[in-house]
Amino acid sequence: MKSHLPHRPPRLASRPHPTGLRPAHLALAGVLASACAGALAQSSGTPWYLGAALSQQYANNVFHNSSAENSDQYTTLTLLAGGDVRLGRQRVYAATKWMDSRYNHNDQLNNNGFDIRTGLDWSTVGDLTGNLTYIRKRYLADYNSTSEIAPTTDRNIQTDQSMEGTVRLGIPSTTSFALEGGYAYRTRDYSLASYVSQEYRQGATSLGLTYSPSGLWRFGVAGRYTKGRTTDGSDYEYSRKDLDLTAGWNASGSTNLNARISRSRADGFDGVTGALIWDWRPGGRWSLSTQISRDTGVETYYLGVANVVSDYNRVTTSAQTQATYRLTGKLNLTAGGGYSKVSRDDRNLNTGYSDSSRFYNAGISWQATRAVTVGCNYSRQIRDSYNLLYSYNAYTAGCYVQGVIQ
Repeated sequence: MKSHLPHRPPRLASRPHPTGLRPAHLALAGVLASACAGALAQSSGTPWYLGAALSQQYANNVFHNSSAENSDQYTTLTLLAGGDVRLGRQRVYAATKWMDSRYNHNDQLNNNGFDIRTGLDWSTVGDLTGNLTYIRKRYLADYNSTSEIAPTTDRNIQTDQSMEGTVRLGIPSTTSFALEGGYAYRTRDYSLASYVSQEYRQGATSLGLTYSPSGLWRFGVAGRYTKGRTTDGSDYEYSRKDLDLTAGWNASGSTNLNARISRSRADGFDGVTGALIWDWRPGGRWSLSTQISRDTGVETYYLGVANVVSDYNRVTTSAQTQATYRLTGKLNLTAGGGYSKVSRDDRNLNTGYSDSSRFYNAGISWQATRAVTVGCNYSRQIRDSYNLLYSYNAYTAGCYVQGVIQ
């Protein structure tokens, strides 16, 4: 029996950056929070920020329907707060978003959501270090995101939760080698009963050895074991074993490159998986972020690849890139795109098929004052499925205003 296997590759950096598949209105909230985090990082020692944003969006196909478009406008109010504090050797940080979305015509979709992210980076006097993270998100689920459930127009609230911990122990008499162990536990729930087959509870344990010959390079080898179950009453369980080879390169902050290649064995899958994440900030006006992956299950969701069908996938091959260009001191342009191809095994129908997805986005923002930013954005999602019922072409466009104090 084939399975979906959500998990996360071993961390190559000291601070995680968990992201994932999000509908357009939640993606906009992510842009707003990123702007706040950037402002916090650039501030003169201020360890916190508070903010609010208001956006007005138009969606030409709210339910991602293949046969009939359903357009609507919705307004989202977002409250933002965060902080980053160092207490001696320890570092505590948090970022929160609270969102209220109201639709003009489809008022059954009105909803409240949130995104809470907290973490602790700790270290001792000796060679023992580690981090703890907790993430909980609640938002309107992306419509037509699975091929196992008939399309619906009912409100469906998705709740994701993640808890992770990593411990590193430097090997005595060496400065380059360290033992690293980690554990991650994740859950997903939906408000609609018809989506119970997509809910899961999953834990993953890893143990390995890392080698850092300099501050620029990091290499690692680790074993990873994942075990999970669904919550639909079928007692369906899945497991997976991986041997991970990892590498990281940080070129003086301008280039950060993380790579993983794994030998993976799971129920119904035996092969090679991997991921490549490249963040390029050469200075000046440009910054570029690129992600490439080939993996099973909803791993692509946790990697942060957008517009990916996130159900009981067997293999997802995906690539996406996002660029930012500072046109002037106050005007920024963004653009991005991505492609994913999914080969899927339906465990209910015992059939195999594939589909592909594409997405594009563009945006512009103007920092009117130190505390106020105004911007507009456009995004398009296209899915071509073996089953025409799940194919769609949809776009969202709108503008926002944001205020932040710190």
